[in-house]
Amino acid sequence: MQVRATAILTQTEDFRVGYETGLAGGMCIDGTQRFKLDQPVTEELIVEIIRNLTEIAVEGWLSESLLRRDAGMIAGWILNPGAGFDR
Repeated sequence: MQVRATAILTQTEDFRVGYETGLAGGMCIDGTQRFKLDQPVTEELIVEIIRNLTEIAVEGWLSESLLRRDAGMIAGWILNPGAGFDR
């Protein structure tokens, strides 16, 4: 049985911004393209993002804000793959 969530309750502004960016495929709320999230969403790409966050943490640069934003971005990207790529 496959269950797909359509929304995540956000509690912080950082997570919400990341989540909306992920839903839009890397597009920022203001419509500018921050980056393009690769499609399809693959295990390797998710691991790559988490690995990058881990390296940032080891170097002492990982803030709570960055962690929440990137976590939101991953969640949005997974829940709405392909969105925003026709812009």
